[in-house]
Amino acid sequence: MFGQVLHIDLTEKNYVYEELDASVIRKFLGGRGLGIYLIYRDKLYSKNINVYSGDNPLIILSGPVCGTRLPMATRATAVFKSPLTNRWNYSTVGGTLAARMRYAGVDVLYITGKSRNPLYLYISGKEIRFLDASELWGLETVETERLLKKKHGENVAVLTIGPAGENLVPYSLINHEEWRQFGREGGGAVMGSKNLKAIVFKPLKYDVDIADKDGYKEILKELVKLAVGPATRSYRSAGTLVMIDIANEMGFFPSYYWDKVVLDDWKNISWNEVLKDKYFVKSDACLFCPVACHRVMKAGENKVYDLEYESAMALGGLVGINDPSKMISLCELADRLGLDTISLGNSIAFAIYLSKKGILKEDLDWGDYGKIKKLIISIARREGIGELISKGVKAMAEELGVEDLALHVKGLEPPGYDPRTLKGMILNYAVAERGADHLWSSAYAIDIPGKGGGRFNTGIEKVKAVMDLEERNAIYDSAILCKFGRTLYLWENLVKALNVVTGFGYTVDELRRTAQRIIILHRYINKTTMEDDKLPPRWIKESIELEGRKYVVTKDEWRNMLKIYYELRKYNDDGSVPETRIREIVS
Repeated sequence: MFGQVLHIDLTEKNYVYEELDASVIRKFLGGRGLGIYLIYRDKLYSKNINVYSGDNPLIILSGPVCGTRLPMATRATAVFKSPLTNRWNYSTVGGTLAARMRYAGVDVLYITGKSRNPLYLYISGKEIRFLDASELWGLETVETERLLKKKHGENVAVLTIGPAGENLVPYSLINHEEWRQFGREGGGAVMGSKNLKAIVFKPLKYDVDIADKDGYKEILKELVKLAVGPATRSYRSAGTLVMIDIANEMGFFPSYYWDKVVLDDWKNISWNEVLKDKYFVKSDACLFCPVACHRVMKAGENKVYDLEYESAMALGGLVGINDPSKMISLCELADRLGLDTISLGNSIAFAIYLSKKGILKEDLDWGDYGKIKKLIISIARREGIGELISKGVKAMAEELGVEDLALHVKGLEPPGYDPRTLKGMILNYAVAERGADHLWSSAYAIDIPGKGGGRFNTGIEKVKAVMDLEERNAIYDSAILCKFGRTLYLWENLVKALNVVTGFGYTVDELRRTAQRIIILHRYINKTTMEDDKLPPRWIKESIELEGRKYVVTKDEWRNMLKIYYELRKYNDDGSVPETRIREIVS
């Protein structure tokens, strides 16, 4: 049964196991939901915890369906207080981690404390080792992982940080399987602050408990058939990179630090016209996934790199680079150094934007590959102008006194979907606990095909559509399942999959309440209100032009969507969560 927690104290170098009650798992599942619950249970949210102290936990969580062969049950979640936003938050990753940590005898890894010297953890059943990492300190992410796999075996799952995490860059990431990441919110800096270079999970077995084995075989066959059918065709054929074409053709591709929604000469980086034929090497998949959405690309001489849409947007569109080889090279460098490409691209683009306005006394320009490459290295090292840019957009703006020019929500830089032309993203960005996070409710998946009343609708039909996907995403992040399976795992299939694995006997209504419990408790522990849900002034004041028309986010659109949302979630008028609501959902 899912629920084995391994608590590790890096200061004292000791550990203890905890078995969670099945009632807790039923209410919060695993992943994001369980991580948020543990922060609530341990009353960490009520303490003024410094993000770089040993008291800030790093909680790595799998979920009840992880380690099964169910398609797209491949992700893991990390929960911690974010160095970038100073909020309780999370990040997710695919690859092999969720399954292999369970195969190593751990469902949840709860790390606190701080080692005096660099170390890495080796976990295999009851064998927990605190190993010296002094020779690994300073190495890049991919190099570190390859060395650890050479030492401990190719079947291990490795998490590691790069120089950016060691140097406590607030948007540094945790790397896994070379090109997969706990990307957002600065988990790399949390590991770096603990002098924790890496974590290695060595499997002892290769299966997990299933409550209903016959039912599992039946739903497995059904879901695999769906996973290789029309529901996932786009991801199987092009991965996320086809979104470069869709975003520029529809006009929501953030470019030149949000001044435009179409990149100049964007077809140079088009998936359909350039990348697919000239740079694509092979498809790659997370463990047991039949979809294989990852696209391995040429990244220079004798190099390859697993490129995703968000990275192409951030270190292509936002910084004005439309040369595919240069764009891929910058993305590959960022991952090796351990930097979240979305926050990195926004931060560099903001610096260029301020330079062009004469606010930042540094000679920077759009599309300057050589200078941008040097900036990335200086950011990871926190040297020169890189020290300022390493702080992220919000801190940069505060230091320079230009808060109205900065684009972020709750301190997190936005991804590749401009809400001025994708109106569901207004609500998505506003209420997302991580900040400007496209995956909180994946509202772009409602806007792009014109669901919920069409991409420009902001009424109750759109709000309800976004909320439904927000709730399914809460389950995906907690079960844990990949969000690219959203056309596969509708409510009925979610219930079937969870019931055959856990035996809990969920109904659709109970599972919806579980999702709502996770969403509301997360908002509660961050003490979020309407003030936090504000969007950046430039989206409201500055229009972008598309096909001869100008678009903004109006204050009325933002305010009315929030009003409907707060009423449906039963929040107070100011967006705060009533104490009575917490007693209802947690007890």
